[in-house]
Amino acid sequence: MSPRWQQQLACSVIGAAHRRQQKPCQDASLSVELKGRGGSLQLLVVADGHGGRRYRLSHRGSALACQVSQEAVEQWLSSTPLTDPERWRRLLEQELPATIHQRWLAAITADWALQPDSQHTPFSPLFYGSTLGLVLLAPQWWGCTGIGDWDLSAIDQQGKAALLSEEREHSGSEATGSLCQELDQQLWRERTQLHPLGAQTDLQALVLSTDGVRKSCATDADYLQLCAALLDLRDTQELEQGLAHITQAGSGDDVSLAMAHRASKPRPSSVLPRGWRWLRLLLAASGVGLAAWLITRQETPLQAQARQLCSNPEQIQATLNQRRAQFKALLNQPQRANQLQKNTGIDPLGALIAASQRGPIAGCAELNAELSRQWQRARATAVPAKGKMPAAAAPAAAPRNP
Repeated sequence: MSPRWQQQLACSVIGAAHRRQQKPCQDASLSVELKGRGGSLQLLVVADGHGGRRYRLSHRGSALACQVSQEAVEQWLSSTPLTDPERWRRLLEQELPATIHQRWLAAITADWALQPDSQHTPFSPLFYGSTLGLVLLAPQWWGCTGIGDWDLSAIDQQGKAALLSEEREHSGSEATGSLCQELDQQLWRERTQLHPLGAQTDLQALVLSTDGVRKSCATDADYLQLCAALLDLRDTQELEQGLAHITQAGSGDDVSLAMAHRASKPRPSSVLPRGWRWLRLLLAASGVGLAAWLITRQETPLQAQARQLCSNPEQIQATLNQRRAQFKALLNQPQRANQLQKNTGIDPLGALIAASQRGPIAGCAELNAELSRQWQRARATAVPAKGKMPAAAAPAAAPRNP
């Protein structure tokens, strides 16, 4: 009996660049279980709106692409048994693309009628332009199809990842296939695959992602290492945190990822080294800090506190202002620092403050600058004990990276 698919995850995160520009996330993703004839079918979908003035509603286009993909698969699932993989192969190559494209055009036309400028601007599908990649996961087979520059990778029982599907290059340009173009069955057919699954199949997981994830990696080898590392994720929250680090450290583009595991034997522990050795290797190889997200899963409470503060720099001053008394107490009784650092898990912020008394901490420039300011304020208001020198000046803020 073939192992069942389990732990389907999907998440989309706005790109760091789009956040700075106050643009919406133009990616969308979906993971859902559908009931049909002869069993259940898992559906994974990612869609990437093109963005830019010409495609100004592409964030709606990608969301509607995910919606109509589910509707189209449900339509065919109601009348097509999962025990007929060859029929599903033909569906992936022909009928399903046509159904999705037709439904998408109807959906964006209806959406356009609700837009404020629809009364004086002619409608164009270009406004909603988006790519689309989808994967179907049945008990005895899996298949994929789509259009545009999404990527699909497989992870085997040894924990090694391999790229299964990518878009052909468009003469080295950023051009890509899109739902807003005329239906081109050939483009969909080039991305279509269907593979049987048996008890002895080496496949352990599938990872479907928009191009922002792969573009955030220095090389394809780094992208595949990242896909393999995803096996250790526990839930969607961890995936969301990881994607946020990826876009911030990498391309700055919106990022979406959907993946599914199969119940299978555990991987040998020697395949993916644990701990800082593995993280340093991935960080050095990628050159863009992708391992930062993996590091958060093995960081100390003090490191987690610093990361949390640095992720919201506008809140650093207010947070540390609440600990003014602690800064003063540490100046008058330095021995308290040892106790605070022993109890890092109980009071990580106190431990961070105590650690900063000895020098810059591993965080961000904003955090170290505010710590320095708080120490200066504490010294200015502290009353030195008779016969003793004032506490040494706190270290200057760590310099910013160029």
